[in-house]
Amino acid sequence: MTLFDVNVLIYAHREDQVSHDYYREHVEGLVNASGAFGLSTLVAVGFVRIVTHPGFPNGPTPLSQALAVIDALASLNHCHWIAPGRRHWELTSQLCRKLECTGKAVADAQHAAVAIEHACRWVTRDRDFRRFTADGLKLELLEPGSA
Repeated sequence: MTLFDVNVLIYAHREDQVSHDYYREHVEGLVNASGAFGLSTLVAVGFVRIVTHPGFPNGPTPLSQALAVIDALASLNHCHWIAPGRRHWELTSQLCRKLECTGKAVADAQHAAVAIEHACRWVTRDRDFRRFTADGLKLELLEPGSA
């Protein structure tokens, strides 16, 4: 099952973002396919938090619009909510210890732990997630312009 990172949803949603069309087409392609996809509660909250922030470049997305983006994804029959499970803390702390994750990398470890625990393929543009592949993260790194 596919699980999107926050950055992928932001770039797909915001027309003013670099490579918006690439990310929008990628998300729409996966969402419109017949297979199931996941929506992490951590990602959904992160998306709304980031795009509605007053300091977001070119202005924030109105709250109602940001919530509607998540609602539209969640309303699809083949969308499955993915939440931290029983092993979430164990996996997150193991990743943090092993890879010495601090600061922003702790949140990355948390997202990786959710994807690992639920055997999801993590779709992101953030190359930093490559560090988690040796620990079981199935990674799809989106890179506009690469073939």
